[in-house]
Amino acid sequence: MKRNRLGKSDVHVTELGFGGGPLGGLFEAVDDDTAAGALEAAWDSGIRYFDTSPHYGIGQSERRIGALSRGRPRDAWTLSTKVGRVLVPQDGAGRKDEAFEVPASHRRVWDFTRDGVLRSVEDSLTRMGVD
Repeated sequence: MKRNRLGKSDVHVTELGFGGGPLGGLFEAVDDDTAAGALEAAWDSGIRYFDTSPHYGIGQSERRIGALSRGRPRDAWTLSTKVGRVLVPQDGAGRKDEAFEVPASHRRVWDFTRDGVLRSVEDSLTRMGVD
């Protein structure tokens, strides 16, 4: 699949990307096997750009996309996520999260301060298992 350079950066993305919102249970729960199958199908189709966010299923999408990336050549794929929402643990017993069909085990806190952005990036990298 054709890859395009993003602006004047050294980052390249495939013409088609995989959006991770549904992997986080957006509107409907998705089990681990279905999520893994969708990611494998995307990879097998030549997609090498994967976009996610801590917002998507309060980190579930990031964890699932991170699992796909393990064992793949690092220079073969591009990964993006977002900053500004820090996930804070909470008692989510019996509650579902906003529009995502996942337990509300965390709440989102908006934080665009320097420290908040750095924490958001570090937390996302940890969830995805990448550096």
